[in-house]
Amino acid sequence: MSTTSTPLKALIVDDEMTNRLILRSLLKKQGYETVEAKDGKEAVDLFVQESPSIVFMDVMMPVMDGYEATRIIKSKSGKSFIPIIFLTAVTDEESLQACIDAGGDDFLIKPYDKFLLQSKIQAMQRISNLNNEVKGMYSLIHREQEIAEQVFNNAEQKTNIINKNIRSIIRPATTFSGDMILSEYSPSRDIHFLIGDFTGHGLSSALGAMPVSEVFRAMTAKGFTPEEILVGINKKLRQFLPVGMFLCVQLISISHNLDQVTIFNAGMPEMLIIDGATSQIKHHVKSNILPLGVIDNLNAKESAQTLELQQNDKLFLYSDGLTEAWSESDEEFGTERLESAIQNADPNRIFDNLLSELEQFCGTRAQADDITLIEINCIPDLLPKLSVHDPVPKKEHHFESKGDWEYVFNLKNNRLRETNPVPIIINQIMEMEGIESERQSLFTVLTELFVNALDHGVLNLNSALKADPAGFALYFKEREERLNNLTTGHVIFHIAVEQNDDIRSIMVRIEDSGEGFDHENHIVPDLNNHTGLSGRGILLIRDLCESLNYMGKGNISEAIYSWKTT
Repeated sequence: MSTTSTPLKALIVDDEMTNRLILRSLLKKQGYETVEAKDGKEAVDLFVQESPSIVFMDVMMPVMDGYEATRIIKSKSGKSFIPIIFLTAVTDEESLQACIDAGGDDFLIKPYDKFLLQSKIQAMQRISNLNNEVKGMYSLIHREQEIAEQVFNNAEQKTNIINKNIRSIIRPATTFSGDMILSEYSPSRDIHFLIGDFTGHGLSSALGAMPVSEVFRAMTAKGFTPEEILVGINKKLRQFLPVGMFLCVQLISISHNLDQVTIFNAGMPEMLIIDGATSQIKHHVKSNILPLGVIDNLNAKESAQTLELQQNDKLFLYSDGLTEAWSESDEEFGTERLESAIQNADPNRIFDNLLSELEQFCGTRAQADDITLIEINCIPDLLPKLSVHDPVPKKEHHFESKGDWEYVFNLKNNRLRETNPVPIIINQIMEMEGIESERQSLFTVLTELFVNALDHGVLNLNSALKADPAGFALYFKEREERLNNLTTGHVIFHIAVEQNDDIRSIMVRIEDSGEGFDHENHIVPDLNNHTGLSGRGILLIRDLCESLNYMGKGNISEAIYSWKTT
């Protein structure tokens, strides 16, 4: 069996012909083909033309010396390792160090010793082989990282909401980012956003993104509240994160009326609420809870911060990689520059202006940490239209006891504070009926009825408090206090389903332990023209349902939701 291989090629650079002849003879015995140059400039040209695998370089030569030629050859080598061995008659440390500083890999003292030459060639060959192995491994790792990045991006961001009123960037410091952005509509048409920053960056940080995304999307789709989602993510992270690794996170929920935002800030920089007309910052929302994955029992409810929103307000969420970016002169971008870039910008170009300021500030300075930023423009186009089935004629509807099935759920005492019953009940209905197309509307009906029963019935809160922005904040503060002090009370759900010809109907009857309320005061004639901060819920239920009635002393509400089955 015979094999063929490409012969090794050496470039000899020396202005003395005798030296070139001696070295040529020695290298030929080592199996090398040789090309020769008598000065540095000629050596550079031959290197480009011949692509030698090793270079032997004299120091002192006319036209261009060996130092300059070596620097140029190394710059033209790119990522390939082409060893350069200097040929020199000097032995002082300063001269030999100059050879290494110029880019030389070794040196050979004249006159040449064939055994020493052979050992240096073998050493360089081993280094070259190792370099090729490392390049091959790096290429393989890089390819695998590209594939893994696609998988992570598909799992993490592909199903994010695409909307012109949401602008975002994630700039990883390495191939993988430890930062993440997630967004999802809830069945009630609220919109949830999560921006997270895992400890460190790179692959180890990115690994945590997939379970976080899974929990966030699944719980949002089922209608769980933001605090329940936060607790669910924390529980998941506690199961698999190693000690010392955690997730800083901002989780926000924008109401489907665009009148309020609920914020949970766990170890992240301040979230900013910006006046969309003036670019001025209205609110700084600071972190008030530990990052996720640190402790088992996360008390998310007490860390909720609920603020009023006006249409055209903008929300800014970002990771610390933005404010901790460095300039070429070792300055930090900082919070002051961030806020100045925002407040001095045209309201329609805040995002672009901030990125431009950041790029000018950093210049060519390498990025040290992942940078993430998201801008949310709070206008009606941000939210999805309410999905409504073909209209069913409105009429008086009396449910018969012979319906297909019934379900009763009684939530009492402390459980009213701790449990959101709507996802539980809606998922029970979905399991029984398989009507995903009706999930959004049914979720809205159940939510509005439950909130009315809890807030105005059990807690005896007055919606008139929400007549102005100051009262709006007071309302939610009072609500939290009354919930925390609640010891007795109940809300009973009674769900029944029946079929009449091609119409299927669900009765939702909710009874609370409150004193009742005058529901007429919570009704206004036109939903489209209603601009108050309260009273929209009942109007929306009437719009979605076949009927809505109150019974008893006003503490029992009954809605009939119907749809065509053919």
